[in-house]
Amino acid sequence: MSWFPIYGKYSRVAVFLYDGNQWYAYVLTYQKSFWQTVAQTTQASKNPRQIPPQLLEFAEKNNAKRVRVVLPQSVHKIDNVELPYDAAPEEIQTIIASQFIQNTGQEFGTIRVASSFADSFHMGGTNETLYAAGFELAQLELYEKLCQSVGLRFDGCGSLEIATLAIGSRFHDECRFLILRRDSSFYAVGATEQLPMMTSMISLARSNDERGRDTERLQGTARRLNAQKSIPLQIFFSSEIDEKRIKELQNIIDSDTAVTFTELSEIAEEIARETAAVTESSVPANGTTLVGIPEKEKSPYRVGTWIFGLALFFAVFFTIVTYCKLQSDLNTINTKTAEWEKLRAERKKLNDKLAAIDTQRNKNEKIILLLNRKNPLPEVLVPLLLELNANMPVYTRLTEIEQIAENELLLTGYTLYQDGFLQLRPRLNQKMNEYHTLVEQKTLEKIPDSNEQRFVLRVYPSNSKP
Repeated sequence: MSWFPIYGKYSRVAVFLYDGNQWYAYVLTYQKSFWQTVAQTTQASKNPRQIPPQLLEFAEKNNAKRVRVVLPQSVHKIDNVELPYDAAPEEIQTIIASQFIQNTGQEFGTIRVASSFADSFHMGGTNETLYAAGFELAQLELYEKLCQSVGLRFDGCGSLEIATLAIGSRFHDECRFLILRRDSSFYAVGATEQLPMMTSMISLARSNDERGRDTERLQGTARRLNAQKSIPLQIFFSSEIDEKRIKELQNIIDSDTAVTFTELSEIAEEIARETAAVTESSVPANGTTLVGIPEKEKSPYRVGTWIFGLALFFAVFFTIVTYCKLQSDLNTINTKTAEWEKLRAERKKLNDKLAAIDTQRNKNEKIILLLNRKNPLPEVLVPLLLELNANMPVYTRLTEIEQIAENELLLTGYTLYQDGFLQLRPRLNQKMNEYHTLVEQKTLEKIPDSNEQRFVLRVYPSNSKP
């Protein structure tokens, strides 16, 4: 299958994405030149070779017509690819597959290859280089059989690594990418003045490895990642990666490297949209790609004229019916549009009200937490008040004491006697040093239309950052 028929090109599609531990399922429809999600769900599973029946039922329930699957797969680089411009899609697939098996040692005819041009990732690759992932033909045929059993058409499979790299390179300029999985990970570095764009599969340590072997793998990964430590590193990790592995990886990355961790679930919907937008299968693409089973040979004895005649008849019939229905529904749609705008305005008003309530609730929760503590007041508060009582300058008053951290206070007040106030802070510091606490003047400002000056003092532990 090299392309999708016009009548099915924009039909509702289900995209199933597997990250090694969990399936993410989306049903998308094409509206206003954009693929929009109408339903989504997840399903935990350790088996990528079998589409869970729950997902097929989900797709059927939400009126999907087609299914596309995105799987983790090893990515291989194919250099110096020459593809005849006039070759048929299956001929192109044969050329790519023959070069692909030279790298993998697989048997010709047993795999189908999804490939993307290297220059489409904007990382310095060329259009003479492909990044490709192989899928077993028997597995694709099984997926097709499962889809057909519930009346769905199987479009093909795509590579999770290639799709993630395509999306990551579009949203993150001048970055390296690491697509992190439990057993192996895909690493991509853009071209520099000295080196071309490079990709590789990295075998990371596993939590059940022997201690020495685990350390050796981590050290090898560290050397690989820190070789380009000046280039920001964007890491996408699957749901099978636990916090322990994340922390271990953080510890081996050079501190000078700007690194960002993003769970694949956060971009799964974007991957689904990109996969839904693919219009050709089994030929090299720009970015996200798909590969399906070979197109079955058409019988030369089909009565094409009868099929064309029936198709034309039903097309005219449904066009007339649709036109009449659209005419009758036009006023209803306009009315509902106006009502929808009213609902949107009301929803915005309620959201603003909810935000204010949430703010007040958070404030109340902090107060309750403070009141429930055995010693709700900072230990320095009483000595501070005694010192203020003894040394408060004349014409000076304290209006507010606010606790902003466990042992950190803000004192707000007003003074008519600036010279006396400026002597206050050194006296306070002399006393509060006994409690390892510092007093810092935050502001001293003139009040408009008044002789008073407003001041703010910050009291904080001497071992904390200003």
